[in-house]
Amino acid sequence: MASPASILLVGLGGAGCAMVTRLSAQLPGEVAVALLDTDARALAAGGPGANLQLGRAQTRGMGTGGEAALGLASAEAEEPALRRLFAGVPVVVLVTGLGGGTGSGAAATVAGLAAEAGATVLAFATMPFSHEGERRMRQANEAAAKLGQKCHGLVVVHNDLLLQQVTPDAPLSESFAAADAWVGGALRGLASAFAPGALIAVDPAALRSLLATPGSPTLFAFGAGQGEGAALKAARAATDCPLAHAPGAVAKVASLFVHVAGGPAMTSTEAFEAVAAVRTRFGGETSTILCARLEPALGDRIEVSVLGASLPAPKPAAKPKKGAKGDDPAQPIFEFATEESMRRGLFGGTPMTFIDGQDVDVPAYIRKAVRLPPSP
Repeated sequence: MASPASILLVGLGGAGCAMVTRLSAQLPGEVAVALLDTDARALAAGGPGANLQLGRAQTRGMGTGGEAALGLASAEAEEPALRRLFAGVPVVVLVTGLGGGTGSGAAATVAGLAAEAGATVLAFATMPFSHEGERRMRQANEAAAKLGQKCHGLVVVHNDLLLQQVTPDAPLSESFAAADAWVGGALRGLASAFAPGALIAVDPAALRSLLATPGSPTLFAFGAGQGEGAALKAARAATDCPLAHAPGAVAKVASLFVHVAGGPAMTSTEAFEAVAAVRTRFGGETSTILCARLEPALGDRIEVSVLGASLPAPKPAAKPKKGAKGDDPAQPIFEFATEESMRRGLFGGTPMTFIDGQDVDVPAYIRKAVRLPPSP
């Protein structure tokens, strides 16, 4: 009898189903695939998997026309089927595009049902291109906020970021191929970590301990290196991964999960060197979970996958009522700007300019974490 899959990879809506379909061929057997959409024709073209048509009565097999309310109603109408889909699954990875109707409306509901079924839920959400208009971006931002409250970890991928990874005259397919390489590589590492035979093994409970608090700022990155010094090359590629440098990405995390995979010649020293390089860049002071695996097919190539999380930022204190006394010594007077709130500033709504994996619109002293001396 085949063992159940450790991870259920779920594509939701048009963009999510398209990415999952592209990724499914390169993922190990520890990953099962499910596609969720209101569009019956898109589901039929998605290939094998536990496909579920949402909102059959609401959309009659068509899309939602960009209406998030219709996407929400379509997911709610299939609640019993979604609960059956998630029953007994330890880890659910939800991939969706925000800004349209199905993803924006249904993502939080789908993630919430998976979490209620007992799964650890990690979500990947793509944001609209800046030229798609304010309405789609506003709808995407609202959906991302709701999704973050329902899943254990949320990684946001800005579509504008994809355009920075290829030459201006490259076909759009190359941009999406770059995203597939990052997300697919990291998912392979995550799935392989739970498979039998690892030199340093972990189980899904380790992931749950890492993503224990819904709404945690989440880091996800992938890198690969080959030849001499492959481990450090892979670690540097992971720390430079554009997913880790997108607007809103967390710069430092409290807990890290690092998966290092290499060919038969990979040594323990190389694996620990890679982990040390990742910790230097991303943190992980509270806990760092390491999984190492030898995969003969990799040859002299080493791959490093990184997942990190920190506790959500505390909610700001309520403003005192008019006339209330302000002599409480515990009452905050004002809050200093944080690194994350300063990272893009006035550039927050503009397309990003990435060079060597760094957003150059962010001031250099912030990107390099340089502490400025106090003013005289």
